[in-house]
Amino acid sequence: MPLSDGPRTGGAMAHWTDDFFTGYWSVMQRSALVTDVAAEEARVLRKVLKLRKGSRVADVPCGHGRISLELARAGCSVVGVDACEPSIRRARRELRKAGLPGAFHLGDMRDLRLPREFNAVVNWWGSFGYFDEGTNRRVLKGFADILLPGGRVLVDQVNRERIIRQFRKKGELDYGGVKVTIRNRWDPKRQRVNGSWLFERGGERLRRRSSIRLYTPSQMEALMESAGLTLERICDGKTGQPFTRGSLRMTVVGRKP
Repeated sequence: MPLSDGPRTGGAMAHWTDDFFTGYWSVMQRSALVTDVAAEEARVLRKVLKLRKGSRVADVPCGHGRISLELARAGCSVVGVDACEPSIRRARRELRKAGLPGAFHLGDMRDLRLPREFNAVVNWWGSFGYFDEGTNRRVLKGFADILLPGGRVLVDQVNRERIIRQFRKKGELDYGGVKVTIRNRWDPKRQRVNGSWLFERGGERLRRRSSIRLYTPSQMEALMESAGLTLERICDGKTGQPFTRGSLRMTVVGRKP
């Protein structure tokens, strides 16, 4: 199959998030490498966010509900939002199959339409920094706006300092039979990692692109403050351990006064 760069709209390239998370990405998310760690990740998230049974949590974006479902199994009341319709359909099927309470909505995190009733918002696994500076700020403000007083927002990214210090221009992975070749470029002016992705399976090949703004701890703290949140902690959300220069992840928690 010939390579494809994705759909074009009105003669111009659509935003990279419009189609990146469909197809092969969805297959990768269902691989054992990802699903087998979901329960432990959700356990750490519950501890970091101080969640209890009955806590109302918004998972944005939720994908096919990998983390949402684990939080629901632990007794949280979960609402997931994602712009990928196939992922939302799958999340709803899994929710019904498990007989768990909760809801999944098709929506865009740039325009959240949820009531102000949540104890926590989870933005997990590098799902922040997709847009330009102003839009990233609005996304975080949108998270803060749906929180109850005392509620928390958790934003997880890779540790920028470690990524730059050990920068890999090329990486190869295998997720559930999908071979993924990633070529990365660091843009120091815009402070973004730009990726060119090649997905291969069964003789089929597909190209996608990504562009993610990575933040330093101080930059993320300033973002939290601009959204009306107070920085509560920075840790490695995969382990719950305190954040250091060598941490793989930078997980930032802000609290609404």
